Amino acid sequence: MKHSIFNYINREINGQTLLFNTAKETLVELDQKTLDQYERNDLDSDTQAAMADLGFLVADDVDELASLEFKWKNNFTSSKKLELTVMVTDACNFRCPYCYQAHSTHNMGIEETNRLCRYLMKSIDNGVEVINIHWFGGEPLLNTAPIFYIEHFLKEKGIKGSSNVTTNGYLLTDELLHRFREETRIHAFQITLDGTENLHNKTRRHVSGEPTYKRICSNIVSATQNSFFVIIRLNMTKENQNLDAFLAEINALGLPRSRYFIHITNAHEFTNSEKLSNFYFNTAEEYSIAYDRAQDSFTKAHYKFPRNVTRTAGCSFESGNTFLVGTDLKLYFCSSCECTDEFEQGYIDESGQIHLNEHYRNRINASPFADDECRNCVVLPLCMGGCTYCRLRQKKFCIPERYFLDKYIHKLYTEALSQKEAAHP
Repeated sequence: MKHSIFNYINREINGQTLLFNTAKETLVELDQKTLDQYERNDLDSDTQAAMADLGFLVADDVDELASLEFKWKNNFTSSKKLELTVMVTDACNFRCPYCYQAHSTHNMGIEETNRLCRYLMKSIDNGVEVINIHWFGGEPLLNTAPIFYIEHFLKEKGIKGSSNVTTNGYLLTDELLHRFREETRIHAFQITLDGTENLHNKTRRHVSGEPTYKRICSNIVSATQNSFFVIIRLNMTKENQNLDAFLAEINALGLPRSRYFIHITNAHEFTNSEKLSNFYFNTAEEYSIAYDRAQDSFTKAHYKFPRNVTRTAGCSFESGNTFLVGTDLKLYFCSSCECTDEFEQGYIDESGQIHLNEHYRNRINASPFADDECRNCVVLPLCMGGCTYCRLRQKKFCIPERYFLDKYIHKLYTEALSQKEAAHP
């Protein structure tokens, strides 16, 4: 047996040593004797077996990088699951400064909706058994007709899977919630709150100039009361990076913890974004400092702190049978790219047949395992190369944990101790 290349030693916890494996996300505490035996590769048989089960030891003939790359490549093979993000409109009633979209007004109409249904039927005929749909925009609640039409089609056909909606939440009325619950497979919404009320209203701007925070919060409460799950997203900038007050405001809404979680991400500057000074984080290292503090804020507020978890690819779009469908049924790179020729991956024709182009083939061949820096990075299993969009544009943006791995391991350790104490008071 040999040590995993994804082991990382943290020696600074109250005289103890922590050993963390990024591939399995396993963590053990070692006393000095066991550490010495581990480093000499001289563990007793029982301890060696336990360490192998946890991923810290692997067979001598195992090539961990090759296995990880196989998992990444296998993610693009055909599957019985279809994952679609569908833009029903690119119009929006908000004007957020970091938005990458141009906000022209193109709506998915009945012809495109029927064509999409034909594609879904062909997918089912070709062996797809599960169809998950993520409704997207623009602001998708400005054009709900395709949503209800296709959701009715999927329910009528008894297709396995579920749907969710990314919305700014401003138009999420009780009437819509009732219809979504009764007529669709929609079970969740992703809704952005960009910090405390004042900070949110500064960036999440309604076209009328009216503040949006209180109305969105009220709609989030209604959604959870109607048994929907809500992902509260915060696009972190230099202005809203201190989260203590924000988390207190979320807690004051009285939402059941089982009905929501909070997702933190970096507000990138795109081509169409407003050019603001001292607003965006300039580097991954700079963002990691804010993310580190954000994790601490979550812990203080008694939330499980956000983290990047092991995955098969850098993002959910890096999978077979996974596409962003534009309003005109052209296929695009992901939900964070401009809908331009540069990012077009193919299209769905009038008969419902899918056509993929050279851009798609280039995308699935853009392996992070061709990058020596990634291949030699201990956190590779946590990020799997990160965002392909950024990588292809020579803007590789490493996950924050890479820059404070010792502190991250300490947080995992502290969280595990707290959970143990809670389970055995």
